[in-house]
Amino acid sequence: MKLQLAASFLGLGTTYVAAQNQDRQPHYLVGLLNYPNSFIPDELKNHTSGTSIPKGNAMWSQSDKAPFSYVPGVGFSDMEFYYDDEGNTVNGEFFCLTDNGFGSSDNSADYALNIQHLKIQKPFTFRHAETTFEKYTEAKNLGTAVLKDPDGYIKWENGADIQVAYSVPDETWADYKAARVLTGRDFDVEGLAVINNRCAVVGDELMPAIFMVNPTTGVVLSKFVRTPDIDSNGNFIAGKYLSTRSDKVHCSIADLEANTCSSVASEVVDASEYRKHDKSGGYEGFSILDDGTIAAFLEKKSGDSTLSDEPGVRVYHVKPGDCTSGSAPTFEKFLGFYPFEIGAGNIADVSAVPGSSRFVAVIERNGFPNGHMWPGAGNPANNLCIVDLLDVDENMVMKNKKCILNYHDIDDPWDADGNGIFKYGHTQVTNEALVIVDDYCKSHVILHRYRYFSLLANTHTLLLHSGFVAGTDTNYPWTNQFGIDVSAQYYQEVDDARFMVVCFVEPIFNSEHPLLKNFGAKSTQLPATSEAEVDETAIARGADDSRALMAYDSTTHSTLAFIGGLILAVGGFVLAA
Repeated sequence: MKLQLAASFLGLGTTYVAAQNQDRQPHYLVGLLNYPNSFIPDELKNHTSGTSIPKGNAMWSQSDKAPFSYVPGVGFSDMEFYYDDEGNTVNGEFFCLTDNGFGSSDNSADYALNIQHLKIQKPFTFRHAETTFEKYTEAKNLGTAVLKDPDGYIKWENGADIQVAYSVPDETWADYKAARVLTGRDFDVEGLAVINNRCAVVGDELMPAIFMVNPTTGVVLSKFVRTPDIDSNGNFIAGKYLSTRSDKVHCSIADLEANTCSSVASEVVDASEYRKHDKSGGYEGFSILDDGTIAAFLEKKSGDSTLSDEPGVRVYHVKPGDCTSGSAPTFEKFLGFYPFEIGAGNIADVSAVPGSSRFVAVIERNGFPNGHMWPGAGNPANNLCIVDLLDVDENMVMKNKKCILNYHDIDDPWDADGNGIFKYGHTQVTNEALVIVDDYCKSHVILHRYRYFSLLANTHTLLLHSGFVAGTDTNYPWTNQFGIDVSAQYYQEVDDARFMVVCFVEPIFNSEHPLLKNFGAKSTQLPATSEAEVDETAIARGADDSRALMAYDSTTHSTLAFIGGLILAVGGFVLAA
């Protein structure tokens, strides 16, 4: 398949030759934002952290910056809509979830987990009247909720408690200890599915597990629920769960009380009753579907895992609790395996296509760059794809997938970043947050649960086409993966969490657009099939009601078809997130 796009600055035809599942869609850069790493919310000031990071310059393991007299910003592992008290989305406002801190349970026992409420809006005019704006617009913090467990819901099967019950770095944590604040030793929180401003589901990597939380106050609302293992037919195995070497269930209470069990040897998990998975392989992709349930993607099948022979990463179907205190989420079924593109090996995040419980957008990626000398530095692979959750083959592999964008090949015809170059690459590779907005980049309030995919409005914002915001986690303090000199003009691209706003030319997240209407076709650029053929295809895809998450209501789907552009928030994860 070949996809023809107009070259953004030469007016020539650029040919994209698709390998794998590529179906690139015409798009353009709207602009860039940054969230200064130097900004520390009041809730995170004057609390010691980073005491387990050794002094030195070794990438990923040492830092001369640590320890810190505050809890530093480390970027965001997920990003979801912020809702007002009536359950409506608020334009340009988001709940942003940090991960476990410095990358592992071994060095993050003094990192306070938190959810931040951010204002993220970018001015853009298509250069109307030759107006231009600053290269970077700052995202603003509107509030920070430190995650805490005052009701004592978080307990492990062996009687283990949360980290602050055993040890804190010093007296600056007295208030955190009293509030039972959760840390990066307890969980590596990477997934967030927001139901309203008082209720959300969090996905963890260290077990992996899920639990309910109030995203505005940070108060935990339920016990955690472990991930069930599956048999060869995808059925849950009663009493069998996934676990990692960072799971506290493998520690003795005496060792936890002595603060000497930040993780265990891999062989300990092998010898246990649990199925071993990598400690950084849990819930990275996490999204509420149109029916209010959740698609939960494990991040990977590689690393210290027994899942490496599976044909893709596992995708589970989750039902949230009822949002009252004590009501836990539940695992409903196994949906199937998501297959990666060549060169990728990690799920970064997932967001549902508006109005759909079947189609989701997925960010997938590979590892980290290693300096800036090529060859040898490592070529990033960050693709935005759409997948049909319900169309699986005989091996339960999701077979219907299209990759519509590469973060390192972004067209910039309006020169939105003002550098005279009409291409942009979102170079931070740990992109871990995604929100689909609406299909024509409208700037309006949308009722809760429905997502929109575009730039949100301020006084300069126009109606765009389908778009997204991609943001980065920083891997702080190991941010300088390219080895860039600190004198670089825009060194904030190294230290700060960043966001990229992009719009698609066509409303590709509208259910009537050929991309979704003919999703089984090899290319949406091919001549459209007849109406009868489209109907037959749609019926065939939806015929297996046993795999459907909900009854398909075409009238409702059409009514909501105007909802669908994209804000893609790509938040890279910290170290091993």
